[in-house]
Amino acid sequence: MGRDQPADDQKPAGDKSLGGPFEPPERQDAIGKLLQSANTPGVDCSSVYKSKRPADEVGAVVFDSCYHGQTDRSGRSRELPTRVMQPGADGIPKPKVESITTEGVTMDSRRLDVFVHALPAVRPVSFVNGEKRSAGTAAMVAPDGLMVTNNHVVDGSDGTVKVQMMNANGTLEDRTARVVKLNPKQDLALIQLDAKPGETFAALPISKRTDWVAREPLVEMGNANGEGKISMSKARYGTMVNQSEIPFKEQPPDVLQGRTMYQLDATVPQGYSGGVVLSVPGSARNGNSVERLGTSAIRGITTYSDLTNKSYIIPAARVQFMLDEYRKEQAASRVKK
Repeated sequence: MGRDQPADDQKPAGDKSLGGPFEPPERQDAIGKLLQSANTPGVDCSSVYKSKRPADEVGAVVFDSCYHGQTDRSGRSRELPTRVMQPGADGIPKPKVESITTEGVTMDSRRLDVFVHALPAVRPVSFVNGEKRSAGTAAMVAPDGLMVTNNHVVDGSDGTVKVQMMNANGTLEDRTARVVKLNPKQDLALIQLDAKPGETFAALPISKRTDWVAREPLVEMGNANGEGKISMSKARYGTMVNQSEIPFKEQPPDVLQGRTMYQLDATVPQGYSGGVVLSVPGSARNGNSVERLGTSAIRGITTYSDLTNKSYIIPAARVQFMLDEYRKEQAASRVKK
């Protein structure tokens, strides 16, 4: 069994203490408040703690200021309610609210850190075209509003889909996106968000790593059961599989049956199609603060699950290839004009 991978595109930083020396609680609390006010002077953490908002509503700035590495007066880590996928009693996976500590060094808190920061870029996508209805997930891969999803998520649309975007203040807004490139054999699609003049978006980097570590910890994010809310699944790398070997009755008919995919141990429902699989950076406690060891990146795109705590993903390299191909097509089109 392999050890946890501390960060994407980064070598392990060594076995730093994950417990570390603690200051007295009252001093730790005072220093924490000082750091909060210095880093984000406009955030009132006391009111944030009282509101008890869930993780998908606090936003990355509030999370960094009031939760990441912060403790209460007793020296205990704070907790944040988070939608985490669990097996349902009826066999259908469902998101359940789980209180995750924000220590910053435990595996769950590191996954929570990834989830909160990726939320603005991982969004529900849907369309209605006559009797045809579809709902899944899309992820932002470029600041100009280009997103990746599955071909089967947009298949049957009239070329436009609805994306529920999250604004910087945490509010939600329905936007329109155009389908600009399809690759049915790989079950991938690119959609272009209709951006306002001068508008840019927070995009997720695509990992350049092609190797996998046994039981590598991952975060899988998606629109659970098409309900329009993003949740996370605590995933781990399983194995490499061939498309034709996957026992799933409703495989997309157009996909390349000889393609290799990756199997994860994860509880994933319908609606996670097109969602991202993200690496989990390491972190270490350094006195009163928690240091992030690297950043997260897209390791793959979920294509479907067989509802037996297994999910199947398309590796990030194929997403990057499709993105590069699209950019070349755009450049060639501009030259012709």
